[in-house]
Amino acid sequence: MKRDIKLYNLIFPMWSIYFFGLLFPVFLLILLPANFLVDSLVLLLLFQWLKMPEKKAWYQKTILKTWGFGFLADFLASGIFWILSEGLSAVFQDADVNLYLPYSSIPSFLFTTAAVLLAGIFIYIFQRKFVWKKYALEEGQKKKIALGMAVLTAPYLMYLPPM
Repeated sequence: MKRDIKLYNLIFPMWSIYFFGLLFPVFLLILLPANFLVDSLVLLLLFQWLKMPEKKAWYQKTILKTWGFGFLADFLASGIFWILSEGLSAVFQDADVNLYLPYSSIPSFLFTTAAVLLAGIFIYIFQRKFVWKKYALEEGQKKKIALGMAVLTAPYLMYLPPM
């Protein structure tokens, strides 16, 4: 008798790397500096686009909070979707849906898209509530910066299939 065994849970999807960063610190050595560089570049581009005076001063005041809360948003979204994937993989196993491969099926793609969107929403909320709340900027500028950070720094690497 031949059995077809599928080992979906042995594969690490790209979005779970954020969540497993705490368990395997070597991931953090790659993720933290990469996130810092991306957040720095996007923040400086947003300052340039909004024609903000004293870009360097604003950057120095906000980059660490921007970076920390951005990583926290990615981590939270990844953790939520890792937990959901554990429960849903059993549900979809009979339907031959692999949530770890974003382009393998429509449910997998939608699952990954939901994870990216959730992270973007967290980034926006954290930017508005914790990073820019106390600074004397126009509300429109705060919203544009928060939205720009959410859209441009959402963890699109979650769309990469596992290695």
